[in-house]
Amino acid sequence: MLVHFPIALLITAVLLDFLYLIWKKDWLHNSVMTLFILAALASLITYLSGRQAVDSVSVPMNAELTASYHSDWALYTLLYFSIYTSIRAFLFWKKLNKRFIAILLFLTGLAGCALLAKTADLGGKLVYKYGVGTKKIK
Repeated sequence: MLVHFPIALLITAVLLDFLYLIWKKDWLHNSVMTLFILAALASLITYLSGRQAVDSVSVPMNAELTASYHSDWALYTLLYFSIYTSIRAFLFWKKLNKRFIAILLFLTGLAGCALLAKTADLGGKLVYKYGVGTKKIK
């Protein structure tokens, strides 16, 4: 359940960032920054809990490669959005709010969603194809 929280926060942040490009409202700009910070923190917690959870579930032999890829992509996504959020926070703090920078930040956030989608796809495959983390009903 925990994994869905940062996914929702990141996607919502990118969507609001797009709306900010259209309407240029301060509350949108502030909301986007807040959501990215919360998402980065939630992503770290989720990543760490996932690392711990992998030891408590049964991973079938044919799913081990997928589990390894999922772990790798989760780390790439965490690092990407952590660095992205740090840069974004720096620009926010410095009040560097030019149109070109806003477009570049949006596109960079959108690119991060591709990492997020790959990670989620691998996680979904673990659950729905291999049954990792699910209980079998007798």
